[in-house]
Amino acid sequence: MELIQAARAWWWLVHKDLLREMRAPRTWAAMLLVALALAMVIQLPLELPAAEKPAFLGAMFWLSAFFAGTLSLDRSFAGEQEDGCWQGLLLYPVSPATVYLSKVAGNFVALCALNGVLLLAFALLSGISLLAQPGLFLATAVMANLGFAAVGTLASALTAGLAQRSGVLVLILLPLVLPVILAAVGATQSILEHEIGAWWRWLQLLACFAAVFLTLGTLLFEFIMED
Repeated sequence: MELIQAARAWWWLVHKDLLREMRAPRTWAAMLLVALALAMVIQLPLELPAAEKPAFLGAMFWLSAFFAGTLSLDRSFAGEQEDGCWQGLLLYPVSPATVYLSKVAGNFVALCALNGVLLLAFALLSGISLLAQPGLFLATAVMANLGFAAVGTLASALTAGLAQRSGVLVLILLPLVLPVILAAVGATQSILEHEIGAWWRWLQLLACFAAVFLTLGTLLFEFIMED
């Protein structure tokens, strides 16, 4: 019974955040525009040998996703802070872990939408589709976005009350999420080079990062909320 109630509360919180963004799409619109700008700046001036393109595209794709995705992560708790709802969120009769997981889910959806826009932009600008093996790339994106959202949501909660939270968030987040970026780059490169064995090892590493970050976030979020 308690599990069902927690699931309902989780869904209500996720629905609230997604509905708010759909009604006033400030964060996602800015995030997608930044992603498109980064893709154009990165791709247009460079001419690379064909052998080097897979590694370059994988690195640039996930770096673009990281820097654009921080906009969504930065706004994870901004609405509650700006509207004075933070205390109400603390008093809501759900566990801190449920609040954390709902924020992770919202950020995960935003990052997946960002990936879709970047895939189209990179395909148009580079002439190489990252979806040559869609199932493999989808699995990579799910694990990478889950790890990114898990650690990013925790970092966003830590910086929510700071005046210059955007800059601080990037400084905190980059070293934490760097293993996820490197593993996602390696997996994407392996997909483009048709090295399935190497891709599988990178995917397992991404799954480990996602599991570790989700576990740590679930355990630590209670103490962050109390502060």
